[in-house]
Amino acid sequence: MSLPELSIKRPVFATVLLAALILMGIVNYGKMNVDEMPDTSLPYVSVSITYEGAQPDQVDAQVTQKVEEAVGEARGVKHIESTSREGEAEINVEFNFGVDPAAAAQEVRDKVSAIRGELPDTVKEPVISRFDMNAQPVVSIAITSDTASLREISIFVEDVLKPRLQKINGVGQVNISGRQEREIQLLLDQEKLNTFGLAVADIAQQLKVVNQDVPAGKLQDKSQQLSVRTAGDFKSVQQFDSVIVGTRDNTPIYFWQVGTAKDTIKDITTTARYDGKPAIGIAIGKQSGGNAVKVATAVKQELDQLKKELPAGMEIQLVRDDAQRVAESIREVWFDLIIGSAFAVLIVFWFLGDWRSTVISALAIPASIASTFLFMKVAGFSINSMSLLGLSLSVGLLIDDAIVVIENIIRHRNMGKDAKQAAIDGTKEIALAVMATTFTVAAVFLPVGFMSGIDGQMFKEFGLSIAFAVLVSLFVSFTLTPMMAALYLPVGEPAMPRCLQKAWHRWQDGFDRVTAWYGRTLRFLLQGHRGHVLAAALALFLLSLCIFPFLGSTFMPSTDQAQFTAKVQAPSDSTVEAVDQQSAELTAVLQQIPEVRHVYATTANREHNLFVQLVPKKERSRTQKEIIADVRQRFNKIPGVRADFVESDDKPIAISITGPSQAELVPLAEQVQQELEKVPGVQDIASTYHAGLPNLNLQINENRASDLGISSNAIGTTLQTMLSGTTVGKFSDKDERVDIRLRLADDARNRPDMLRKVYVPSERQMEGRAMLVPLSQAAGWQYTTSASDVRRYDRQKEIRLSANVEGTSMGEANEAFFAKMETMQVPPGYRVGQAGAGNDMDDSFANMAMALAMAVAFIFMILAAQFESYSEPFAIMFSLPLAMIGALAGLFLAGSELSLVSLIGIMMLMGLVTKNAILLIDFAKQRIQAGIPCKEALAEAGCIRLRPILMTSSAMIFGMLPIALGLGPGAEARAPMAHAIIGGVLTSTLLTLVVVPTIYDLIHQWRNHA
Repeated sequence: MSLPELSIKRPVFATVLLAALILMGIVNYGKMNVDEMPDTSLPYVSVSITYEGAQPDQVDAQVTQKVEEAVGEARGVKHIESTSREGEAEINVEFNFGVDPAAAAQEVRDKVSAIRGELPDTVKEPVISRFDMNAQPVVSIAITSDTASLREISIFVEDVLKPRLQKINGVGQVNISGRQEREIQLLLDQEKLNTFGLAVADIAQQLKVVNQDVPAGKLQDKSQQLSVRTAGDFKSVQQFDSVIVGTRDNTPIYFWQVGTAKDTIKDITTTARYDGKPAIGIAIGKQSGGNAVKVATAVKQELDQLKKELPAGMEIQLVRDDAQRVAESIREVWFDLIIGSAFAVLIVFWFLGDWRSTVISALAIPASIASTFLFMKVAGFSINSMSLLGLSLSVGLLIDDAIVVIENIIRHRNMGKDAKQAAIDGTKEIALAVMATTFTVAAVFLPVGFMSGIDGQMFKEFGLSIAFAVLVSLFVSFTLTPMMAALYLPVGEPAMPRCLQKAWHRWQDGFDRVTAWYGRTLRFLLQGHRGHVLAAALALFLLSLCIFPFLGSTFMPSTDQAQFTAKVQAPSDSTVEAVDQQSAELTAVLQQIPEVRHVYATTANREHNLFVQLVPKKERSRTQKEIIADVRQRFNKIPGVRADFVESDDKPIAISITGPSQAELVPLAEQVQQELEKVPGVQDIASTYHAGLPNLNLQINENRASDLGISSNAIGTTLQTMLSGTTVGKFSDKDERVDIRLRLADDARNRPDMLRKVYVPSERQMEGRAMLVPLSQAAGWQYTTSASDVRRYDRQKEIRLSANVEGTSMGEANEAFFAKMETMQVPPGYRVGQAGAGNDMDDSFANMAMALAMAVAFIFMILAAQFESYSEPFAIMFSLPLAMIGALAGLFLAGSELSLVSLIGIMMLMGLVTKNAILLIDFAKQRIQAGIPCKEALAEAGCIRLRPILMTSSAMIFGMLPIALGLGPGAEARAPMAHAIIGGVLTSTLLTLVVVPTIYDLIHQWRNHA
């Protein structure tokens, strides 16, 4: 007994089975994580190392290169990128896709531990962590106050706010910017040090010794046991004054005689401002695999509670809520899905003219979608834009099978059969064709689900969600649809509202005339004009290929997210205070633009990062790009300011210039930048190389230093303590542990001539202690400039250029630029290549081409298995190039570019457009087997199948119409897929009705004469 027959004869069993699937799907939907994009689990590992006081080139030579050499030996390493800044090294290791991220992190940790002893002694312990694309902050906040100082806000953040946020389930990293941390500074007076003849290193050692709480052991007698310790921890800052730091002529020298103890704050390295007001910024991330929306909701609930406990005058501002944007984007996809479903149902209603048959068909949509969530949960998917987009695009597909089945059942009812027999015969007659059409769609997305690389992970949930949905819809069309048709579909006049009956009857009369005309035309073309049909189809296909050069290409379409980031590099010699002041000025400029709602500005490493939040897309007349153009023009009027605008994660153009020498790389990069500036449409060019960082380089006279007994290490240690400072211990204040830093007083550190007064300890002794030698006797110094950071890529020095495009596409800009590079002389050992999104686009397009070829092969194999023929499927396969005609035209007319998204749409087309051809050829074969001549069978099949073909195609087109319009937030990223599909379905539907019968007739004739 077949499945449709079982469902018709046992309706309760079929209903309960479907209800169980739907119920489990609904329950599992509530348990699924919610994210903007699928979890890619990228195998990236980051190594961060702090080397206080070191210049970028020192960090590069003494730290970065050693770490790169060590981690480069790890298994599966694909690329190594590093940045050496003042006092900091950051090395990012990318592993081949498929490497376990946890194992990769552990191997990097082992490699770095093995060379820990080769790194400078003053380097802090390396911080090694996995990089997770989905671990980006889900909420960012700023705390401001008109009455409290930033130090008071920092105390509240450290003591109250941060611990409360960290205890929330699912919260990962909590990063704070602009905070002011307490520090005990022991500030030395250089003149007094020289007067007493004290070495800085000796003072540091003495301070480390005296401020210690050392366990001494136990005292025990017969009745009790006592723990003994030396309570050396200082309880007040004034106690440092009484520390003996040396002796002269048996007279002790106290710290107060050479310096001052001060309870203050650490040197400020970052600042934050919210709408121009000084602030403390906090970025809250989620744990890997966590639910972004739930975490953000819990954080915001906790913030609402904290607002009631805030000290007077403090305010918590919600700066960035990416989870809200995710929720809005997902709501928009759900809206598209619901509206698309409504459109598809209305199309079915108009074609069938009966509300009962429409309801029976329409039930396939919610039943299939709800059941699909069960299989998505089992597969480990999340609720994200890609998985929901797959369901949204498949709305027309979900009702397709039910439409074809119900239409055929109605045809058998009109033959005079009773309800049950008509349902059984109608479903059985169309079963193979429906199965073939569904399996071809599922087969198309199997390669997508198993593509390699990031794009494969990105679209895995999209493709497999569609495959799950269409397979469930096939099950529904073989159970629910025939069962309900047998029970609730009476024969007779269609049930149409009276107000629409007249219009509907006119439509039906017109459709019947079109059907008759189509039958006559098809018979005419099959009689003696098959060559003309094929020639016309070929001409249209070749003509459509001419559209390719006008489309342009990009990796992912840009979207209007009502937010963007402007990055501005401050002068290399700017102080933190000067950079913060400039940040306030730039914020004031942005606030003059009416569409700007809020500006959140942070500064670090002499770079402004201005996060600009706009009013919602629907509430403004200008697009995000137009607003950015306005900001660019305003910033360009400010002397020395050139902004770098980023709308999403990366800018579309990225050029990597690599080579062994930084000195040779700089002029080459400048030459490359000049060529890039000549490319039309390229703007906002930014370079990772920033010259002009002022340095004061010491040049040690090795011979003289050796004669005086002075080592480079002694010079370096002395100056590091004086200028950057050395941590000599911790100060305990109740539950707080504060760093104690020894350094020169501020006024001495502000004058370069202080170096002439520096004395360095010699290895030679005088009167029982180390002799002090003026630094000027062993070294000279000169002013130089250097890069503010040193970047490396795959163990080579790198300068990277990035840019935006306007009025052109990423692909066109790259093509024009690299055409110029072919005429440019690049020195041996140096390379100018594509990076970033350009590389991703090339890799993705190559993967898509492979997946498309596999999809076509799977379609052919399914058709060959169904028709038991290797030649007949070629007639159906001819519908594929016919779809390309409309796909390219649809993209061109809609102004969309070739991108990963539009290519997925074209790939989806491959499965969709074969449906019509299968319906037509399957019925024609049945008529041929009944003894009807091939041409007449094809004409009859065309007339009978015209209604379901046009019905399913129209339902598909109107179901995707909300996506194609791209009205909601983030819709620009989804629209190109719908543009390609709608255009392809239109042309393939119209041309399939003529071209496929012509091809099949030729194949049938060839087989009969063979």
